[in-house]
Amino acid sequence: MNEHNISKNGFLLLSKYRTAIMGFAALWILFFHVWQPLIPVSSNRFVNFFVLFEHFSTNFGYSGVDIFFLLSGAGLTYAIKKESIPVFYARRLLKVLPPFLLLAVLRSVFQNWTILDFVCNVSGYSFYAVHIFTFLWFVTAIITLYFFFPLYYRIFSKAKNKLIFTCCVILVWMLITFLVRNIMRSDLFAFTNRIPIFVVGIYVGYVSQNYKEIVFKKWVYLLLLIVLSLGLYLAYLYNYTSFHIFVTQGNTFLPPFLIAISLPFLLAKLLDILENRISTLGKIINVTLSFFGAMSLELYCFQDWLDMYTPYLQYYGVPKTVINFSLILISIAAAWASAKLIKLFSQEIPDRIKNKKMKEKAT
Repeated sequence: MNEHNISKNGFLLLSKYRTAIMGFAALWILFFHVWQPLIPVSSNRFVNFFVLFEHFSTNFGYSGVDIFFLLSGAGLTYAIKKESIPVFYARRLLKVLPPFLLLAVLRSVFQNWTILDFVCNVSGYSFYAVHIFTFLWFVTAIITLYFFFPLYYRIFSKAKNKLIFTCCVILVWMLITFLVRNIMRSDLFAFTNRIPIFVVGIYVGYVSQNYKEIVFKKWVYLLLLIVLSLGLYLAYLYNYTSFHIFVTQGNTFLPPFLIAISLPFLLAKLLDILENRISTLGKIINVTLSFFGAMSLELYCFQDWLDMYTPYLQYYGVPKTVINFSLILISIAAAWASAKLIKLFSQEIPDRIKNKKMKEKAT
């Protein structure tokens, strides 16, 4: 399919710029965890725009996680068709576990974990039995969804109308959530509230592969912009007032859901416009975001750890500007170094096995 047809189809654009959008989400989450607001909310009107931008970027950065769940769900629909189920599981784990285990080892050393602490944290026991934020909750959450995905996708594939099926699944999720809202541990909602966007991601992946002639007209992007605006407005109400709908725990449900089903498509279209009309600038932005997208998991792992030291830096009077930029730069540097190390190690083992087999055949 030529570039002109891809530019017309929002689903194909989302697939084309997937890594760059992951980079955007990774940076948003980084700012959410690390950045300390520099401008007080009560500042002069002249800086109101910057106050609004800074506080929205930091307070609503958890929506970046929802974007990851959407893109993960879409990506799995491609992977499941290329691999057997055992290979599917093996490749997903080999992609997720190395940075996860690397951080577990580092934190066990610096935070004096016992062997039992280590086992409970990396096995997912702490996630389900204690608190999801004990250690890198996102990894355990996404592995859980990886585990159930093949079964869900098999049922999904047999549905005659996959959009109605997806909507029914979300309705069932809403019913179950309503029934357990006063029973289930409140922190678990931060995971379960992301299940609907993951399910939508699976539908997005299906549409991307099977309906390549869909055309996103201007009214579609206008509608997406309205949905995004509604999501941001609700996020404002949820964070700054007592207003809530349906589920109050776990960073809520509706605002990040609306943001995640709209913002990625708008970003993909924006990147496409920039590459077509301002080629150099568009390519620079795409390459830069893709750089962060390629190491998004490593970036998440390190920022989650380094953010724990913010209170200590504040206690010793380190200026907010220094804290912000130092933690961001250290997170990026550590993520890049670990990604390179993991890639080198993961390539070296298969190469050694391959060379050993070649020598055995030669003899």
